[in-house]
Amino acid sequence: MRTGKFYLFVTFVILLVIAIEGELVVEILSHTAELLLEAMEMLLDTVFEAVLGLTPRGAQVLTAWLAVGVLTWLGSMLVGKIARGWDERQRRIEDYWRDTVGKAKTWYMRNRLKIILIGACVGLLTLLALF
Repeated sequence: MRTGKFYLFVTFVILLVIAIEGELVVEILSHTAELLLEAMEMLLDTVFEAVLGLTPRGAQVLTAWLAVGVLTWLGSMLVGKIARGWDERQRRIEDYWRDTVGKAKTWYMRNRLKIILIGACVGLLTLLALF
């Protein structure tokens, strides 16, 4: 029953995006994210003041550095994931290239006599046409 409500909500959001071209939805989402970040910041500031006995300014500085650390960690995780994906893609491209070159070599080895004969005929016909 719960998934039915979720799908209904997702369908409603998609229809809303289509109806108003997404401008309002993007604005609502950005404001919601901003409010959530502000609420988390205020909560952390209050906890640091109460638990650690910091001044309001010290709590703000600690919260800011904690956010920098978390963002750096998340960024390094994202870069690592992108790098692993890039390595996988590079490996697939190299495998495809090796397969293609192998098939081309096999084809050439099977058809080299035909290729030589066709080239000789084209050359001979070109000489005959010139003279």
